[in-house]
Amino acid sequence: MRHTLVFVLTVLSFWACSPAKKLTAPSVTVALPDSLPPLPQSEIDIPIKLAGRPLLAAADSIFPSAFTSVGWPGYLQPTCDFRYKYRFVRKGFNVRCINNFLSVRMECDYEVAGGRSLCAGGKPVSPWISGYCGFDPEPMRKVDLAFATQFSISPDYKIHTLSRVEQVKALDKCAMSVFSVDMTQLIMDSIRSSINAFCRIIDASANGLNVAGYLRQMARTWQKTPIGPYGWLAINPLAMRVGTLNFVRDTFALSLGISCRPELSSDKSPAKQISLPPLNSGSNRNGITLYLPATYEYAFLNKLLNDSIAGKTFDYKGHQETIKELAIKGIGHHQLELRVDLTGWHEARFFLRGTPVVDTAKQALTVPDVSFSIESGDLIVRMVRTVLRGKIRRTVQGNSYLDLAALLKTNLPTINAQLNRAITPYLHTTGEIKQLKLIGLLAGESNLYVQLFVQAELSVTDTGLTK
Repeated sequence: MRHTLVFVLTVLSFWACSPAKKLTAPSVTVALPDSLPPLPQSEIDIPIKLAGRPLLAAADSIFPSAFTSVGWPGYLQPTCDFRYKYRFVRKGFNVRCINNFLSVRMECDYEVAGGRSLCAGGKPVSPWISGYCGFDPEPMRKVDLAFATQFSISPDYKIHTLSRVEQVKALDKCAMSVFSVDMTQLIMDSIRSSINAFCRIIDASANGLNVAGYLRQMARTWQKTPIGPYGWLAINPLAMRVGTLNFVRDTFALSLGISCRPELSSDKSPAKQISLPPLNSGSNRNGITLYLPATYEYAFLNKLLNDSIAGKTFDYKGHQETIKELAIKGIGHHQLELRVDLTGWHEARFFLRGTPVVDTAKQALTVPDVSFSIESGDLIVRMVRTVLRGKIRRTVQGNSYLDLAALLKTNLPTINAQLNRAITPYLHTTGEIKQLKLIGLLAGESNLYVQLFVQAELSVTDTGLTK
């Protein structure tokens, strides 16, 4: 608002002491359309990071720590003359995830015992000749195990998985020489069968799981959320998309995208409940491109202006002058009236009236048809009409005395602070405005209509840990 102060200082340069008088400058006709042009659709793509440790800890608690043969520690007897039992114990996970393909690899220890007998009439008739691998005093044998899950999310926000065993490889074989039997392949097949059964359990549990509830929790902030002192933002989603899941450096990451028509306004009344649009799958994207219409009531703008300007004091020729109050309102025909009250060495009130016109290239707000009037009980006006049409009028018309874009840029730290905050104790956002432009402005009788172009980056991090 430095241009407001420039104009105030210009007016003060003609001040002395005299009864109140009123002066006006000739006006220029400004023709503006009755509405601003429609804006393109906005795109919001937000990277989401999920802490891997809590998720892996949850998976570790679900995945059995050991698999055993049926009837363990008793023997499983598939034929009359042969029986065996086994147990394998898994170790920690080694997880990879690339584009929704999750691979889990682990090293396991196993132990196995088996026996042979002579049979007659379908019954053992001789003592069992037994052997073992991995039981005390021997160390347990080792096996590499890997299984994978390919998953996706359908348009109705339901998860679908397809899990399978990728590898069961014995690092240590088990050959029981006491009865010349190599148990390795038998045990590997048994382990594979056990893991396949577990994969079916995973798919049965995960398939159809609906994540819409989680997204609805986020969607509450889309309905109408405060943006510092600048009003309330509604996202108004039209379409949604989700990227692919990847696991990098202990963090799961994917992106969530929204095509929308956002609105910024001074209206803080609750927004209507929104339904989630269908979900589309695609590649990960990043970045925000907003074409943002804003509708401000003048009372809201007056508070914003006074919070920024009222009480500011400046020195004029050794005298202290203070801006006491500012007020803005619509007066019809797309014109605005700005009232400025001064106090201090002089007590005065002056008005600026005219049609604001935005220069999108220069990011300046000018008033080609400006007129003004001054009211004061101790003012001697020494300005003649030619001066009014000259110096002051050129000063007002040639400067952006009410530059909303400059105001927003000056307050970028405040706006950025709204992008860097905690939503819940374990969910927070990080972001930054990269570009902010005023691309449209129109004064109505009740509201000021503004159009902004915003480029930004925003990410969401979920630590998964409540405090």
